[in-house]
Amino acid sequence: MIDLGWGWEKVRCIIKEKFSKESWYNDILFYLLQRYASIEARLIGTFRYVACHPENRNTFSYEYASILRDSGSVFSSVLDRLIRETTAASKETDISDYKKWLLKLDIPRCIPNRTERIYFISVDINYPLEENVLLPFLQWRDEKGKLKWWEAYNNVKHSDVNNFRYGNLENAMNSVAALAVILALFTEWEGQLFINPGFYHPEEYLNKRLFFKADIS
Repeated sequence: MIDLGWGWEKVRCIIKEKFSKESWYNDILFYLLQRYASIEARLIGTFRYVACHPENRNTFSYEYASILRDSGSVFSSVLDRLIRETTAASKETDISDYKKWLLKLDIPRCIPNRTERIYFISVDINYPLEENVLLPFLQWRDEKGKLKWWEAYNNVKHSDVNNFRYGNLENAMNSVAALAVILALFTEWEGQLFINPGFYHPEEYLNKRLFFKADIS
């Protein structure tokens, strides 16, 4: 259960705090900022044809599959570089390494001596809907949990012909939201589609406002 004693405060930019003086920090940050802006703009463009609404979560298209592929590739590139620069990793990295590295982060909140885990760090959708919160790493709160959008990314990457239906609104949005959360750990920023990146919200709020409904208790 999320601690209801505190909430509504932003998490701090822990990657910046730990590594901003390293020579590689700006390389990763600038790459992530540039790629994120382009991918987010493409996602916004799809809303001319498909409403940004949770009832469209399973609507699929080749453009959503393409957005999912690009988001997954950027996520993988960023985490691979982070792991190689901060650990003694010598083998090829994969999602299990990304999960382990991110789950080890004690992410400080604005309240002193309070920390949060990656799976309860959110972004808000900049649309006037009652449900407007995404938790792109939520499945990782379970030890054996797998990210639905990452599994979809792998399916599309390995066989777009057979698996393009995995390129749907839900998976595309969560994959871009995952990049937004990582950006929030790198620097202070605001996107066009995803705002308030890196906020911690109380469980009571999340139960009402989660865009793609899930059990968070």
